[in-house]
Amino acid sequence: MACVPARAQEFTPRNTQAVGQHPLPAAEAIARLHVPAGFQITLAAAEPEVRQPIAITFDDRGRLWVAESYSYDGSTFTDQPHDRILIFEDTNGDGVLDRRKVFCEGLTHLTGLELGFGGVWITAPPNLAFLPDANHDDVPDGEAVVHLDGWSLKAEHNSVNGLTWGPDGWLYGRHGIKQPSHVGRPGQTPADRVELSCSIWRYHPTGHQFELVADGTINPWGLDFDDHGQGFLTTSVVEHLWHLVPGAHYQRWKDRGVHPNPHVYQPMSATSDHLHWSSGKTADHTASPTLDFGGGHSHCDAMIYLGDRWPQAYRGSLLTSNIHGRRINRDRLVRHDGPFHGVHADDFLVAEDPWFRAVSMEYGPDGDVYVTDWSDNGECHDRDGVHRTSGRIYKITWGNPRRVDVDLSQATDKQLVDLQLHANDWFVRHARRILQERAADGDDLSEAHDALRNIFNTHPDITRKLRALWALHCSGGVNDHWLTELLTHENEHVRGWAVWLLVDDATSSRATCLPHFAEMAETETSWIVRMALASALQRIDVGQRWTAAVALAIKNDSTPDSNLERMVWYAIEPEVAANPGRALRAVDALSPKLRRWTARRICSDSTSSATLLFNHLKQTTQADVIADLLEGFNDSVSLHTRTEFPGSVAGVMETLIEHRDQRVRVAAVRAAAVTSDDSGLQRVRQRLHATETDPATRRAALDGLAQRNPAGFARDLERLIRSSRLITEALRAATKTDDRKLTETVLSRYGELNPDERVAAMDYLVARRRSAALLLSAIENNTITAGELTAGQSRQIDALGDQALRVRLHRVWGTLRRSPAERVRQIKDLEKRLDPSRIATADRSRGRELFQKTCASCHKLFGEGKSVGPELTGSNRRDLHYLVSNIIDPSAAVPADFRLSNLLTTDGRVISGTVTRQTESSVTIQTATETVEVLADDIETIKLTTNSLMPDGLLENLSQQQVQDLFAWLMSDGP
Repeated sequence: MACVPARAQEFTPRNTQAVGQHPLPAAEAIARLHVPAGFQITLAAAEPEVRQPIAITFDDRGRLWVAESYSYDGSTFTDQPHDRILIFEDTNGDGVLDRRKVFCEGLTHLTGLELGFGGVWITAPPNLAFLPDANHDDVPDGEAVVHLDGWSLKAEHNSVNGLTWGPDGWLYGRHGIKQPSHVGRPGQTPADRVELSCSIWRYHPTGHQFELVADGTINPWGLDFDDHGQGFLTTSVVEHLWHLVPGAHYQRWKDRGVHPNPHVYQPMSATSDHLHWSSGKTADHTASPTLDFGGGHSHCDAMIYLGDRWPQAYRGSLLTSNIHGRRINRDRLVRHDGPFHGVHADDFLVAEDPWFRAVSMEYGPDGDVYVTDWSDNGECHDRDGVHRTSGRIYKITWGNPRRVDVDLSQATDKQLVDLQLHANDWFVRHARRILQERAADGDDLSEAHDALRNIFNTHPDITRKLRALWALHCSGGVNDHWLTELLTHENEHVRGWAVWLLVDDATSSRATCLPHFAEMAETETSWIVRMALASALQRIDVGQRWTAAVALAIKNDSTPDSNLERMVWYAIEPEVAANPGRALRAVDALSPKLRRWTARRICSDSTSSATLLFNHLKQTTQADVIADLLEGFNDSVSLHTRTEFPGSVAGVMETLIEHRDQRVRVAAVRAAAVTSDDSGLQRVRQRLHATETDPATRRAALDGLAQRNPAGFARDLERLIRSSRLITEALRAATKTDDRKLTETVLSRYGELNPDERVAAMDYLVARRRSAALLLSAIENNTITAGELTAGQSRQIDALGDQALRVRLHRVWGTLRRSPAERVRQIKDLEKRLDPSRIATADRSRGRELFQKTCASCHKLFGEGKSVGPELTGSNRRDLHYLVSNIIDPSAAVPADFRLSNLLTTDGRVISGTVTRQTESSVTIQTATETVEVLADDIETIKLTTNSLMPDGLLENLSQQQVQDLFAWLMSDGP
């Protein structure tokens, strides 16, 4: 990749923002930034000296390095080679960056940078590259060296980004959700590469190992480490703050489908105890306007302040930019005996500048902070152009700015060791990295190691002990024997880090750790250490970790935590799959959730494994254990709908459906519908239709029969609909059938259905050609109005691929497809018609009703609706252009996880939605209303489109007044 020294004539970028739209002058913009009393803001740099600052970092002399990204084009990156890296310096300590040079230019896709090991590390898809500058003369020594490639060029604003050194000496980075990447060393085969999407990853600068650290959230664009070396990441759309644990699988989308790994079952939840929008997680946020407590759901960067100048109250606080809120949020990281909590504190900075877009924050050797301002009028989902000629850097100081002269590259080994005790973690981190560099160069660090060991042994402050431990680890000063001794250290953080460091190095003998880990799993009470054990066990070979893993699972934790339980499952799951019989012998002692997951995992592979479970049930007398295991079987039951179970299983089920415990009976009825022979199936049907059957058992019977879909099932559904029992559930199950009589029953009773039942009825009617044709006939005959058919349901009919149906649909409903030019005209026209006066006089109550009908099946707003798509409460919905463009042209920027797929089954059903999981045996697809799993043998084709799950034409059949009402509700502060 090209990296050239600065040219004599600087590049002049081209704005694509509309003519006349430009940011406030820098002097006016800074006057609109508000910080707490005692702090001062200085304009450190502004255009034309800096533009499009996407990332910053400090070198060992305290100079600020800035990555400028001209290739970013609003939602994606171009190939234009104009990105560059600048070096700034404040020569007199007044806060102004008065010395500037261009380190290199000619780059493209530049999203992050970090310094170390004689050069500059950059993320610039498809590469993680290194720009050498061994003599530190601020001129690249030659061409960039590509260390990793395979980063997706199609990930748009969800690209690989951000680099930071971890306390373990690895280089950490981030990656978003839009497109997966397949990363490896140049020339590596696909089989040897690591696939990742939304995730945190790391790379070792000298060992050259690359690995996934944790996956999930959606688009992480912030990562930092606290005083104890614990990592925290920030992200957008979902909750903003997450505790980084190696091996974790985080929620990729709140309440959305399943994890791509089919055996994760339950991803981990966020660390924050609040949301930055007005349908918050805490009660005092539910009725407050969004801007009162955070601004919105789009976050950028994370900085845990560990400098030495700001008031003590700010030390350890996590700061993150809130794009929609035009502010910097502040969280306090609180922990007692259990997990961390990100607690909302007063926002640190609030901008009255509508162009303010903070992207990066770093504290320097003086203990004060630089903040970059992208200075644009949009963000990742706005497509109104980019104002490339703007950009600012502000310096936020406690009191007046000051200068601290420093050049750590000239420090002796002893001085670098002493700096591990510095109050400003900037010095600690840089000194640690330099010690690591010197070790890599072969320097004799024995005296430095002795001094570090002395700090560890004698210093009373645990954070200083940890700093010594990390510096020893990074520079090769630890061994397995000493780390094993630390497993019994009195401090939980030391024990936790000892656990992790014992498995961190790929060359360490991990098997020697196992007896110690097993003993700790039985006795350890610290949440920190138990989480470290659950993480470390994932790095132990399957077949060796069982004793420690099951001990960790059985231990009655004094600080119960759902995320810890999930991490334990990630460690134990492969062992359950490898030896189901052994797992069943221990299952009674597990927690209810782990029991259920164990049963589910055992039954996921084969009938023989499921039979092991039923044999165990015959010997179990505890009702809660039986119910947990049956529910686990039911969770996996869709994989068995075509399987014959031995007669012994039917015998077990005959007993359990008569069990005295209701929870057992309900779970057994559902399981019996799948496993029973004809006579057992008849008993399930009797419970489905009997008037005395309780609702839970009736629903279980229907769920089980729907999974099996036996002969005559359509008659069961018709009977339920006519008797007004479980109508919505019956209509959802009806999509599995193709029965004219059932269709006619649904159409004849359509007028009697409530709104939820009508949605389910329409979803059933549009699923197949025969029922869709009958529906269109009803619309043509005016027995059902065309307005009952939503844009998404109309698109479903279109996906059936029947031209005659398309013609009829177009005639009675309208146009589904518009050209790009038509969309642009429609956006401009709608923006003109939705002027502020019309929005102000619209009826928000009617708008709320329209939202429920047109949007709530996928989106949540003010706590109402579903979370299939993004939460709207924290979005940039007060921006009319943002709303209009995303509603009129929803497919302009679609993450890979939200592209629409049309799945055609062998019996003629079309299911439109996003594929959330695909295995050899089944495919799971999230529609606008439900999650559907389809056996691979039942799939004819799957076609991935470039379209969003959100359909075009959402406003097609709404009047001007209805559109005004809907937008008034969408742009409001809520009820």
